[in-house]
Amino acid sequence: MAIPVTAQTTAPAKAPAPVSAEAPAPAAAGVLVSGAGLAKPVRVTDAQLAKLPRLQATRAGHDGTPRTYSGVDLYAVLLAAGADLAPAQLPGKGMAHYVQVGAADGYQAVFALAELSPDFAPSPVLLADRCDGQPLPAAAGPYQIIVPADKKMGRCVRQVQTLRIAAAPRP
Repeated sequence: MAIPVTAQTTAPAKAPAPVSAEAPAPAAAGVLVSGAGLAKPVRVTDAQLAKLPRLQATRAGHDGTPRTYSGVDLYAVLLAAGADLAPAQLPGKGMAHYVQVGAADGYQAVFALAELSPDFAPSPVLLADRCDGQPLPAAAGPYQIIVPADKKMGRCVRQVQTLRIAAAPRP
């Protein structure tokens, strides 16, 4: 059973610093964000992620054991990358947009942009870097998507490397 996501008391009060738009090296730290709403791909670095407000959520891990994950709101990561996610687009043309999460091993999961928006979603999706107070193990980290409301871990992507924003094609 998922436990509501809560903000930790150590959340910074100010907005994150602008993000670098340099071309990333393949094994660079951080997460590469690309696609709709961005002029070019942007790597959100570990240091920039550390400046975002921290959240935590408790849910069963892949082994079924309850775990407490901590990290940042995935929607906030997209905003920190400079993605144009104007609230005026949801509802509207933004309702057909999605975020494709890519892992080091090629595993992928998709989230409708509305699922990530605080205007629509009942709880945030986390880009976690810690589990039970410890850094994620190499098999899961350095970043893992945590979806507190999902019954199964299928969209809890391990070893996250990329986030791609795209629009669904018209039927």
